[in-house]
Amino acid sequence: MDLQELKRNYYLFDPKEYGRIFVFVDFSNVRYWAKSFWPKENKNYLKREIDIHKLAEVINFIKPEEKFFYYGHYKQYPDLPSENAFNIKYRQSIYRIDKARKFGFRVRTKAIKEIDNFDDEGKFLGRIRKCNFDIEMTMDMLIKIEKYNTVFLWFGDSDFHHLLQHLKSKKKKIITICGRDFASEELRNNSDLFIPADPLKELLEYIPNKKALPT
Repeated sequence: MDLQELKRNYYLFDPKEYGRIFVFVDFSNVRYWAKSFWPKENKNYLKREIDIHKLAEVINFIKPEEKFFYYGHYKQYPDLPSENAFNIKYRQSIYRIDKARKFGFRVRTKAIKEIDNFDDEGKFLGRIRKCNFDIEMTMDMLIKIEKYNTVFLWFGDSDFHHLLQHLKSKKKKIITICGRDFASEELRNNSDLFIPADPLKELLEYIPNKKALPT
């Protein structure tokens, strides 16, 4: 399937039925759909990924009024060499954020926090990365509630159960798209339309250009 076939068949949905559409993409969530799209290649870490440019193309098909992109960035360490692993992670995360802006997303970002993790006996287990955008997404949906008729959600988080019930009470329509292994029942049950993302994986696959991604 290509974008033309998607367009011919209204494979997502006919936007004429949904009024003004605002799109909300939790890209940390979306990135990890690749684990169910390509389980063999991504067994240990992500080798095949979601392309932000292609993601924007698929979303633009339904002609949204706005599209929001939520993604955290690693901390920069100016005192360490540029080839240090921490600084490579920083540049790669900023690269994705800049790419989202380039293709028309309104970006919400903040630094990823790394928290020491210990077991019950005080043994150090490693560091946990935290960068949750639930509050930012909720605030954007509520503040802009008079500007849209429909939200098109690219995530599968059950934490939005009460928010979506509130939106429905305000006569807003909810469309959710998510990878099959990442969609919560709460999100499915609160959606006017639920779209499995897995059949779109070929339209979303990132084909790496060795010169494109900073190292």
